[in-house]
Amino acid sequence: MDRICALADMPKPRVAIADSDVPNAFATGRNEKTALVCATTGLLRRLEPEELEGVIAHELSHVAHRDVVVMTIASFLGVLAGLMVRVWLYSGLSRGSRDVNTAVAVLVVPLVSAAVYVISFLLTRLLSRYRELSADRAAALLTGRPSALASALTKVTGQMARIPTRDLRKAEPFNAFWFAPAFSSKESLGRLLSSHPTLEQRLDQLGRISLQLGRP
Repeated sequence: MDRICALADMPKPRVAIADSDVPNAFATGRNEKTALVCATTGLLRRLEPEELEGVIAHELSHVAHRDVVVMTIASFLGVLAGLMVRVWLYSGLSRGSRDVNTAVAVLVVPLVSAAVYVISFLLTRLLSRYRELSADRAAALLTGRPSALASALTKVTGQMARIPTRDLRKAEPFNAFWFAPAFSSKESLGRLLSSHPTLEQRLDQLGRISLQLGRP
């Protein structure tokens, strides 16, 4: 942590270790002053120092770019958009015949509100995947070892399959915060709803960065 913070020229955040066999890490906090980076004991046991360094750099990128705040605001705006559409539709329909408008409102307002919410949700997930790829890129460039981060991603994803399903279910609600999701899907619909890019997308980007840096 000290080395990466020195390379990034940023203050050291609070550091925590979670006693969990699920190999993962996350960062939280509104800014650098309130930031906290947490790694699980499962992650520490499984990764080599240079791999762990890549994961820490990834999480510090989230801190530096205030991704927690960005995603919180994006999610809030999605909910707010749905509420605004609902209020606007109800107010517009109330100007005409009450009986007719009531019947229309019962059918139209929930459908339109749901559509707005779904679109907002999908856009938020798209933004989340973009921020994850950005954090991978920043970590690879900062450490100068894209292959180490790629190795960490491969290990974490592979080891996740060996974790008891009940433990993964407990971790799943926090997927948006994790270095890698507890559950991931290769299906197109699953990828559309996922908070993280697929492993293949992340490894492909790291491979291109390795070529740019002239590293194997």
